[in-house]
Amino acid sequence: MVLPKSDATADTVVRAYLAAIEARDAEAVRTLSAPSYYSRVHRWPDDPIDTWRSVKVSEVSKPNPDTYGPGGYRQVQNVYVDIEVRRCNEEPPNDDTHYPYTFLVGRQSDDTSWKIIDFGGLG
Repeated sequence: MVLPKSDATADTVVRAYLAAIEARDAEAVRTLSAPSYYSRVHRWPDDPIDTWRSVKVSEVSKPNPDTYGPGGYRQVQNVYVDIEVRRCNEEPPNDDTHYPYTFLVGRQSDDTSWKIIDFGGLG
């Protein structure tokens, strides 16, 4: 997988992160994630996972100073996405395949890369 350039926008990093998950590229996922986020969230290397029919970014917040816990990031942004899931066979069917998520990304300065620092469902 080709990683985004170091000056990529926050939403580009989120799209690349989701593509890396879908491709099961653990090294790319690790590179795009803050270390604390990666160790807390990613324990899935051999688990069946969903794939995406589409990923649409609906909104990207302006960079703000970090008020989120011990991250210490100088800038954080929320990236809101709507993911249409293509379910894996192991899961029961679900009528609604659209999942709204927000990804929190952070960086230390304008010349450092955005990293995924948290995410959550919106719906």
